[in-house]
Amino acid sequence: MDAHEVQLASYPDGVMEARNFRINTVPVPELSDGQVMVRLRRLGLNAGLANRIGGPDTAYGPGINPGDVPASDAVVEIVESRCGAFKPGDMAVRKSPWRSIDVAAEDDLRRIPALEACVPLEAYLTVLGHTGFTAYAGMTRFGGVRAEDTVYVSGAAGGVGSCAVQFAKAVGATVIGSAGSLEKVKLLRALGADAAFNHRDGAALDLLREAAPDGIDLFYDNVGGEQLEAALEALRFGGRVVVCGAASQYGKGSERRGPSNYLRMTYQQLTLRGFDVTSNEDLRQEFETDVASWLRAGKIRSVDTLVRGFGQIPAAFASLLAGGNSGRMIVDCDS
Repeated sequence: MDAHEVQLASYPDGVMEARNFRINTVPVPELSDGQVMVRLRRLGLNAGLANRIGGPDTAYGPGINPGDVPASDAVVEIVESRCGAFKPGDMAVRKSPWRSIDVAAEDDLRRIPALEACVPLEAYLTVLGHTGFTAYAGMTRFGGVRAEDTVYVSGAAGGVGSCAVQFAKAVGATVIGSAGSLEKVKLLRALGADAAFNHRDGAALDLLREAAPDGIDLFYDNVGGEQLEAALEALRFGGRVVVCGAASQYGKGSERRGPSNYLRMTYQQLTLRGFDVTSNEDLRQEFETDVASWLRAGKIRSVDTLVRGFGQIPAAFASLLAGGNSGRMIVDCDS
């Protein structure tokens, strides 16, 4: 049996493009005991993966070089099994190579419970998936979000950001979000944000002060750069920053610098924390319980941009890096 896989073909010369990838046909290995054969159903794409292309190994995975096959979290269907835990037709989530059919160890799969009619497959890559878990860990464990907080989320219409907005609202906080287009601002309001703005409409600090004239308590940062500096100015005494990502600094040629006003952290007694979500698996059960409850209650929903066709993975990834998504960028590999 053969499968299709997406390989990195060349390093980008500036902006990542679909032509930096190629699709090859490869044989599927024979199954061994304790393994399953899986078919890729949905593939979630992450902007942070771009930081590993031509870069070093990180906690999220190895550096990616020409000839390598990237990997992302995915929903897969078991098509053949040589283990007792899974049978054909079962569904699971795994960190999957960008490969249409693959062989996986039993321990690499996390079972999806019997599918509920109200829960689409995409939800297991958004609010109930890795991006949701990232948002939940950052908001609750590292941000300590409270109902009385005013929370600002940058990159709020992205995969993690849209979850962070909804989770903060679910606990009762006042939420402000920034995004990169009028369409995305409208999405944030539809998700319950109390205020939202297009960061392209002016200076980040002016826009944030207009949205939060009394200041903010917690900043969930997916962008860095000017928006981080603006948040440091707007944070009230004892405020907190959770650093989840830095989309403004991903990719070749991006400006990489720390905030020029970092001394505000001293006299405002601010706290800035980064985190690695993979080190917080002990929070998984709490996350799944809370988020499933919010989902059933209609407090949150899956937000994604769905691209159809395995062959569209390179174009979808390039579009993601150019801001062409609302919510998580997901490829429907059934089409």
